[in-house]
Amino acid sequence: MHISSKELKPDIIIIGAGIIGLSIAYHILEADPKRSITILEKQKMLGMGSTGIGTGSIRHQFSSPLLRRLSLLSRDFFLNFQSTFNTPIEYLEKGGLMLADNEVLWNQLQLTVEAAETDGIPMKLLEQEELLRNFSYLNRDRFQGGTFCPWDAYADPYAVLAAVYAAVRQKGANVHFGREATKIILDGERIKGVETKQGTIWSPLIVNAVGPHAAQLAATAGIMLPVQPFRRQVYVCTNPIDVPPKTPLITDLATGFYLHQEVSAKTVLLGGTDQYTWPGFEEGVDKSVAEDFFTAAMEAIPSAIDIKWLRTYTGICEQTPDFLPIIGEAPGLNGFILANGFSGHGFMHAPAAGLIAADLILKGRTERIDLNSFQPDRFARFSLPES
Repeated sequence: MHISSKELKPDIIIIGAGIIGLSIAYHILEADPKRSITILEKQKMLGMGSTGIGTGSIRHQFSSPLLRRLSLLSRDFFLNFQSTFNTPIEYLEKGGLMLADNEVLWNQLQLTVEAAETDGIPMKLLEQEELLRNFSYLNRDRFQGGTFCPWDAYADPYAVLAAVYAAVRQKGANVHFGREATKIILDGERIKGVETKQGTIWSPLIVNAVGPHAAQLAATAGIMLPVQPFRRQVYVCTNPIDVPPKTPLITDLATGFYLHQEVSAKTVLLGGTDQYTWPGFEEGVDKSVAEDFFTAAMEAIPSAIDIKWLRTYTGICEQTPDFLPIIGEAPGLNGFILANGFSGHGFMHAPAAGLIAADLILKGRTERIDLNSFQPDRFARFSLPES
């Protein structure tokens, strides 16, 4: 597709047409419809990156107050999505269940409940007897207790992505697929533009929203970004026979195992035990880890022994050393905005990221959240513990 002369010099270039990039574009144009935005996406079609294969989980149960705040900032966007975009996204608040199998995790859950209540998030602490009474399919000998949050939900990631894409296009943004940004062009300490294989596009403001490839793009501008890609496997299986429809998202905190029931309740998405894989972009399925995964599944839900393993797919998750996202202007480089490293929470926190990034771009600041812990230079300012 030809790029017009107007598109060659937009006010803002957003690199990446996943849910983070599109959310930023949407919220900028909501606040200032006159801004010209060009979005570049290296894939040839919408939804071929991380967003399109996400599990669609939306949760509020985080021990981190910053991640809870991002969930709260995103909540109204999902609640009002159908009326705002006139598009069904299968949004369903079926709740989330976090499970603890030892005293340390149980104590952490108790502290999280207290903190969440202060934030206005409804989280209920379930001691062992109540937990097993309400969720009888769980392993009776494994868990000391858990927490339940009724706000935790599901939404169809591709439906959300497609609707935001349509809204962004309607508001005047130009989106170009099959156009990979190969290099950020600088003029001293300022952004000047971006090179693509089809030519150069000029703008004083560029947003890095390329997900797992964020560090590689930032490096072309001389920015060392501590974001690494990790493969995650998702096992598509038949629903365990004694797990009822509208079952909450279940997470075993000790192993990382999760169960995410599809809306039909006929299949489930299982995963979470591969959080210690080596970084890289390899997307092939690793069948060697399946035995450990299914062992963890049966330890949490004994009837998982009878499920049918239908297929497995992989996706790439972008992570920072402290599992918090990077949102802010690159240090020492005016006009280069970073929105990266969401550590698997990009879909659920995209509305908040869009609001915050739009504030930074249009106002130079945000009052929605304390951004100190999200700043790109925090890893140089603070020494992280080895854990």
